[in-house]
Amino acid sequence: MTGRTPSTNHSPNFDNLRRAVLRRGPPGPVPFFETTADPAMIEVVLGEKFDLDGALAAALSGEAVSAALRNRRNLERLMDMNLRFWLEAGYDCVPMFPGIDFRFSNIRLAADTAALPNWSHGLRHWQNEMTGPIQSWADFESYRWPKPEETEYAGIEYLNSVVPDGIKVSVSLGGILAMVSWLMGLQPLSYALYEQPDLVAALCERVGAVFLAAAAHVSTVDNVVMLVVSDDMGFSGGTFISPEMLRRYVFPYHRRLCETAHKTGRLAILHSCGNLGSVMDDLIDAGFDGKHSFEDKIMPVEEAYRRWGDHIAILGGLDMDLLARGSEEQVRSRTREVLDVCGAAGTGYALGTGNSVANYIPPENYLAMLDEGGRWNREHFGSPA
Repeated sequence: MTGRTPSTNHSPNFDNLRRAVLRRGPPGPVPFFETTADPAMIEVVLGEKFDLDGALAAALSGEAVSAALRNRRNLERLMDMNLRFWLEAGYDCVPMFPGIDFRFSNIRLAADTAALPNWSHGLRHWQNEMTGPIQSWADFESYRWPKPEETEYAGIEYLNSVVPDGIKVSVSLGGILAMVSWLMGLQPLSYALYEQPDLVAALCERVGAVFLAAAAHVSTVDNVVMLVVSDDMGFSGGTFISPEMLRRYVFPYHRRLCETAHKTGRLAILHSCGNLGSVMDDLIDAGFDGKHSFEDKIMPVEEAYRRWGDHIAILGGLDMDLLARGSEEQVRSRTREVLDVCGAAGTGYALGTGNSVANYIPPENYLAMLDEGGRWNREHFGSPA
């Protein structure tokens, strides 16, 4: 396998990313930002394979890996390669996940048809939205809830001990609505909001407690500087549940997660897919420093930057469909279009994909985005990032 690592000549500088996210200080180079990269993309960019079993490698995509992470030798090899990818690609943060052992009975398998194969023997995991392990109070009481003391932080702790100067660690937590919808299934949850609102409230409280405990723990780790709440809340036409119900059940926990991060000087970032225009003011009010995940057919990232960029950092936004199906020339052109609007002020924006560094993106398109971002920064600020 031949490596394709971009020549960014980048010296990691988390202070520049913090400056951009907080919209403070003088204008400067636009940093790069992502919340995750698929293992297959890491392999092809670095030009080497993860010599690890699939369960351990799933740590990169946030799956439950508590038992596998106890293999220290494998853990270190995985984390070293993960760190090297983010360093060499020009980022200032290396993402990692805690191992929180939520258990599900509603996962389906389907073939992974992407050109770059990921783990799990060519399979992808899909959520069955018609059902879940918790449908009633009896299910709620009998469910094996994760205990805070059982959460696995070995990957985070190892990265904390080895990251070089300049690059820091971001920790991605799950989301309140996302986890509750996985535990119930989105369809049963939709009924329960009207028929069993006390059960929905209890689920949100229990899930929130698990994530708040993890947030409090990782906020004490020296080189962890950013908490990412990954809580998909919408589709292209609007939010999954009404804004009023989000305000009742979900946003109070978002506010507490932001407060937990901010108490120790960490940044709080929201990754959330879907059309959230009706609740963006609520998310800003909750205290998030940045919003990640944008899609052109919902709202081009430039428009999001114009509408909300004075109040919250806008992160990523290069459309996934373009990255997956466009030409390298189209990707380069679109990268410059976005930067000419969102990057011109030199603050409040970070360049990245509209969602994640997925294995269905041709590597040459992903690298073209990074390369063009570096060229744009050199032209405007004399530095690649």
